[in-house]
Amino acid sequence: MLPLHPDAALPVMAPIVAIVLVGITAGLVYLFVRLRRLTGAMTALRIASADAEHRRRTAEAANTAKSNFLAVISHEIRTPMNAVVAAIKLLRRTRLDDDQKAHLRMLTEAGDGLLDLLDDVLDLSKIEAGKMTVERVPVDLTEMLAGLQTLFWPQAHSKGLTIRTAIDGDVAPEVVGDPLRLRQILVNLVSNAVKFADAGAIRIRVRTSDVEPVRLVVEVEDEGIGIPPGDLDRIFQPYEQGAAATSRQHGGSGMGLAISRRLARLMGGDLTVRSLEHEGSCFTLSLPYEAARPAPAAAISAAAPEPVAAKAAPVHVLIVDDYEINRRIVSLFIEPLGWAWTMAENGAEAVELCNTRKFDVIVMDMQMPVMDGLVATRTLRAGRGPNQSTPIVALSANAMDHHRKAWADIGVDDFLTKPVDPEALITTLAYKASGCASAISEVA
Repeated sequence: MLPLHPDAALPVMAPIVAIVLVGITAGLVYLFVRLRRLTGAMTALRIASADAEHRRRTAEAANTAKSNFLAVISHEIRTPMNAVVAAIKLLRRTRLDDDQKAHLRMLTEAGDGLLDLLDDVLDLSKIEAGKMTVERVPVDLTEMLAGLQTLFWPQAHSKGLTIRTAIDGDVAPEVVGDPLRLRQILVNLVSNAVKFADAGAIRIRVRTSDVEPVRLVVEVEDEGIGIPPGDLDRIFQPYEQGAAATSRQHGGSGMGLAISRRLARLMGGDLTVRSLEHEGSCFTLSLPYEAARPAPAAAISAAAPEPVAAKAAPVHVLIVDDYEINRRIVSLFIEPLGWAWTMAENGAEAVELCNTRKFDVIVMDMQMPVMDGLVATRTLRAGRGPNQSTPIVALSANAMDHHRKAWADIGVDDFLTKPVDPEALITTLAYKASGCASAISEVA
């Protein structure tokens, strides 16, 4: 058989080439379509990512603005309240007639209510921002319930109420939990019980649950006005209360129960209520149950500081605050102790004074003109003057957690917030100035 001429093969290969070209073209079209779709998807993803990033930054900016606003409000309220509360406590040291004592009680209740409201707003904001933390340490339940009875007895007694407490035998003497937050919840529940009851008893019972896993259960029951069925869920919402008439009669901000439930859930538990209108309510707090192990005796004795002799000479205090009234308040609190004091209006003036004379303890405000308390403290600690290691107690209306951290980061010896409690101030100053617990009892 003779071989085909090359030109004769063309008609045979043409259909094959055409099929291959069609296949290549189809493949290219398919790849082009896929590429377009992929490009579109990537563009949409980039837009969505940019939008999410914008929303995140907007939310962060809003949270920052909210935190800054609350910090400013807290500072601006605490500063004048420091003067109000201090004046009330100083007036109590004087001889008053019955009318003046009654007026003083009204001032005290109004001041306490304003500070409680401020603390509630800050706590709720902290919880919503996810910045609230809880600790797990031994909690003495008997001591806590006794403290609640002591705290609320005068108010309950004036209304003819009795407060009864009971701890079941199967509950350990100490449990693991957060004593500060547990007390905060119970104070709110007992306060509400006293507020909304006009007769009968308020019963606080501590027990363990009957089902596994075992829970710690605290019940606060009253014989008050009760809660309408339609309000049982609403009372746990922020800024919400029961019926309008009840709110007007008994007052309150509507944040206590919302904060209490969120704190309970933050600790791994919950807060619920059952109530019958006109018969009373029972709030039930349930938390994880863990019996605390008693601390070894050796560890307890080792932790106790060795008492040393108190200072023979009067304590000399440097009071640093840009607000004259606040400086005067501290001086009035320490005056009966026979202590000496020197005043400075800002951090720069305090640093200058500390370079020329020795002080036993320094009370330092945070927010001041010229030089703030943080800069002044860092300057003293970094210097070589006579007060390089002098104890510094921060006394500030800046009471947010980041303010406390800022002080802790520079090595301040203690932190107190305004309005300041005179006993806490004196005890802290005496301890820091002398370095011993025995000096506190002698001057307090």
